[in-house]
Amino acid sequence: MSFSIKVLNQHRSEFNFSKISVNSNYNIIMHCVYDLNVHFDEELEFLKDSALDSNTIVILWHAVEQGVWNNEWISKLNTVIKNAPYRLIYVTGCSHQVNIKDFFDIKFEVKFLPIFDIRATDMFSLGPIVVSAYKQKSYMFINAADAAHRRHIFGTLLQNNLLDKGNVSYQCCRGKISASRDFEIQRGFTVNQLEHSNFLFNITDPVLPMLIDDSTVASRLPRRLFLDCYLGIIGETHFVNIPNSFNTSFVTEKTFNAIANNQMFIIVGHAGSLDLLRSLGYKTFDTVINESYDTILNNGDRLEAVSKEIVRFLARPFNEIKEDYIKVSNIIKHNRDLVFSQSLESRMQLLVDQL
Repeated sequence: MSFSIKVLNQHRSEFNFSKISVNSNYNIIMHCVYDLNVHFDEELEFLKDSALDSNTIVILWHAVEQGVWNNEWISKLNTVIKNAPYRLIYVTGCSHQVNIKDFFDIKFEVKFLPIFDIRATDMFSLGPIVVSAYKQKSYMFINAADAAHRRHIFGTLLQNNLLDKGNVSYQCCRGKISASRDFEIQRGFTVNQLEHSNFLFNITDPVLPMLIDDSTVASRLPRRLFLDCYLGIIGETHFVNIPNSFNTSFVTEKTFNAIANNQMFIIVGHAGSLDLLRSLGYKTFDTVINESYDTILNNGDRLEAVSKEIVRFLARPFNEIKEDYIKVSNIIKHNRDLVFSQSLESRMQLLVDQL
């Protein structure tokens, strides 16, 4: 039986769920959550509707960020659903290893819905693109906003004379930041690591911003800039894993843009980013790239490891990088074909089938 999903608060989501339908024996109501910590009563007023019966599944959709999780609103929601006839699922785009129940007394279900590969397919069309081993640049590294982990990588490229080998854009569209905003001793950085990051910030400051053009959106850049590069260095939205906290890792369209444009990739992001990709069926490049950085939970050590691997990979002769690309061309094709086979409707159907 096919049901359209009734979507509430759609304007709070970047993804249009109101135009899709799924096969289900249940009536499905999706509410796009904004901030239950502040707006609990107004956000969830609809749960008082007596029409919500045992044939109803309520999905609270929180797109990506972990939001503000605390026992106050969790306790309220536990009470609301305690004797409710409907089934309630809290769905997040934040991590396939949903372990929030290890940290909070949660009585409702929490599930993971990946979404950003679909955003990448909206940004880039499949077109008549084939995997070509003939490219002009070793890598691509594009960033709109300044962030500590991105600046650290930019500084590493600068320090090792690698900028000319890539298509590099670093706009600082929201202004420049300081390394101390994200890097701290209590977040798993040693004194030496913090001093090195500050050194890199200092040497990059005079050369930033660095622009390819004035576009702040990746999809508005000429596609040839992507297709001309063997490797994508991905400065993901977030890098720091919060110690002794639940898993907040996720990858965004920044990673899937590389996949959509036939690139190998190294992700400068949360620990477990590559593991998340593999859980979705994508393949990574451990035959030519040392991907052990992805398993390092300590933030300072992970940043150090991924920086060293970027330098090792890119400091080699251009032909060696090309040969590595040829070796993994079947993986590149697999990933590209997979990303363009995804749709919001099929992803939602998969979620519903697993409920």
